[in-house]
Amino acid sequence: MLYKFCTALMSSEEEQMTPFSEHLDKIPSLQHGAGRRVAFFDLDRTLISGYSIMALAQETARHAASTGDLRQSARLIRDVVRQKVDPAGGNYHRVVKRVARAITGLSEATLTDLGQRACSRHLERTLYREAIELIETHRNAGDYLVIVTAATRYQVEPLADILGVDEICCTQLEVQNGCFTGEVVAPLCYGEGKSLSARRVVRQQKATLSRSWFYTDSSADLPLLQAVGHPVAVNASDKLAVHARNHKWPQLEFSSRGQPGIEQIARTGAVAQALLTTTLAGRASLALGTSRLNNANRLTRLFGDIGSGIAGLEYEVDGREHLRSQRPAVYVFNHQSLLDSMVMAHLLRDDVVALCKKEMASNPLIGPLLKQVDTIFVDRDDRDQSDVIHRALEVLASGRSLVIAPEGTRSTLGKVQPFKMGAFILARKAGVPLVPIVLHNVKDALPKGGKVIRSATIRVSVLPPIAPEDMRGIRKCCAELEQTYSAVLDNSPVAALPFSASA
Repeated sequence: MLYKFCTALMSSEEEQMTPFSEHLDKIPSLQHGAGRRVAFFDLDRTLISGYSIMALAQETARHAASTGDLRQSARLIRDVVRQKVDPAGGNYHRVVKRVARAITGLSEATLTDLGQRACSRHLERTLYREAIELIETHRNAGDYLVIVTAATRYQVEPLADILGVDEICCTQLEVQNGCFTGEVVAPLCYGEGKSLSARRVVRQQKATLSRSWFYTDSSADLPLLQAVGHPVAVNASDKLAVHARNHKWPQLEFSSRGQPGIEQIARTGAVAQALLTTTLAGRASLALGTSRLNNANRLTRLFGDIGSGIAGLEYEVDGREHLRSQRPAVYVFNHQSLLDSMVMAHLLRDDVVALCKKEMASNPLIGPLLKQVDTIFVDRDDRDQSDVIHRALEVLASGRSLVIAPEGTRSTLGKVQPFKMGAFILARKAGVPLVPIVLHNVKDALPKGGKVIRSATIRVSVLPPIAPEDMRGIRKCCAELEQTYSAVLDNSPVAALPFSASA
């Protein structure tokens, strides 16, 4: 009986959840002449998992300790890190006031810098993939995007820049002569305070709350939820979930971040073990007399196939025929995740050599494997890259191909970063084609800064090879290929672009 009751209860709760894709489909595009529409988003536990104030407090405490103010550091840890944050429970006012008192005398410039560090070290990896897609859907629909949060701007501004929102409404800390006074500017952007901020925004935008959206997890936000025409509960607290069910509000559950389950932890550990085992197998194979080339090809296939299987990666590849139509070649891909190398190994399989930053050589997990497959490590700070170019050209002359990420770094949201021209230069010098490979969503399996691998279906678009004779203006071709990648990732019509790859 107990089992049946629990099963029925779980089924009832699942039925209350609105499928995410279904909700996105219900966001209509703004019609011409229909007036402005605003989409409001809470921050903590709505756009990110967890609470941003914890990350800022940790960075501030670390800064205080580094400057020798151990008493201030200890006070911050005591008052915030050990304080249970529960906005719905009403203690958020107290937490914010304690933080404000703890940073009395600190310069605003310093806290701004600490907020950037908190974002890059902690917060950007907690962004829900679903939240990013939700914001993009509202942006494409023509809505004005606003984060309305009880957090301070030092927590939210770096994330707002990443997400590209139009405005933030947040709690203000009092500043005099460039330093914090220890006071919070009333009213706090919390509860009724959020509603006041939202009303100000819609007045300025000549919009109305009745046509606006608001996404939040907390029952403390009921004043604004009840005021907008489209209230949506996201990762709802128990109290908000009951209210949402009673009022038939949509409820969304974001699961791409937060505490990993046992399965994700076990999978990540198994991938790490597979890396170590593959490395040891390669060393044993070389000791038994296997040629270095055959050993490298075998390790590449093992890493790509077995690694993908253990990681729970499946593949949907468009344009697979271009992967082997012309070899040797220079393969380029957009850098999204530490799993990119596994994905590329799975796709290309053999006779390939990667170029990657020299820091990876010292990585205790993957560094030894990269060295066995003849990876060319690049010191990005070295102005003289002649040795790298010479080794890369030798690889192409031997009949093997190169794999290069022309961005050189990963973005948090998977957006295309500026392309460098090295791949084009090498392809032109060697007289080989350049093959563009667009990775759509490897970040879903392991985002930038992520520690745990989640299973995913990786979507890949392989574009037609670009012949070396079509690369006369390398700078122009590089810029056009960057534009092509952005168009493919945005599902824009590539044919409309000035760049066209030759088959």
